[in-house]
Amino acid sequence: LVRSRHRWHVASRSTKRKPSRPVPATEHRNDLQGLRAVAVLLVALGHAGVGFLKGGYVGVDVFFVLSGFLITGLLLSAAAKNGSVSLTDFYARRARRILPAAALTLVVTTAAAYWMLNVVRAKQVVWDSLAASVFAANIHFARQGTDYFSQEEPPSPDEHFWSLAVEEQFYLVWPAALSFVLFGLILHRRRRHPRTVDPTAVRRLLLVIVAVAIASLVWSIY
Repeated sequence: LVRSRHRWHVASRSTKRKPSRPVPATEHRNDLQGLRAVAVLLVALGHAGVGFLKGGYVGVDVFFVLSGFLITGLLLSAAAKNGSVSLTDFYARRARRILPAAALTLVVTTAAAYWMLNVVRAKQVVWDSLAASVFAANIHFARQGTDYFSQEEPPSPDEHFWSLAVEEQFYLVWPAALSFVLFGLILHRRRRHPRTVDPTAVRRLLLVIVAVAIASLVWSIY
């Protein structure tokens, strides 16, 4: 009787589900979202000509940093939960969020340019819109030697798409790089522990971030 009770006890314990490993939760950060709003407001007021905010465009840099921080947190949380980073889901969410409004803006802007500007300027706007539609506006305007603060030449109505292009180029590269650094060299561990992110991989990711940041700073100064 004792042996049978012992066997029943061991079997009942083995059938119980093991508790899942804790997964970092992604919380809504009101402080960061508020700071993003302040950054956008600084840019808008700077363009509006508010005297004491001539450097308001620095809000773009602040917005970039916060966006990168939040996106990296979401990707790491997904990696810890699923054992991988779904690039398909990530890019699908970005497309649903960005493409409808961006496409509408470019179509309306191009049509208005043909209606309001001369033929030469209108054709230039078409090329600007095409570059903006593939998120290459920053490269396009840089090749033209565009001066964002120049008062001599009329600005392109698509000129503001440069910042969106920079952001989307970051989103094109960073999730894939993060996925490779986290899982590209530890696939065998991912199969054994699909709900964990290897601490060594996280440290390796930090080293990659520091190296890229230093290289980017040096290149920008050059």
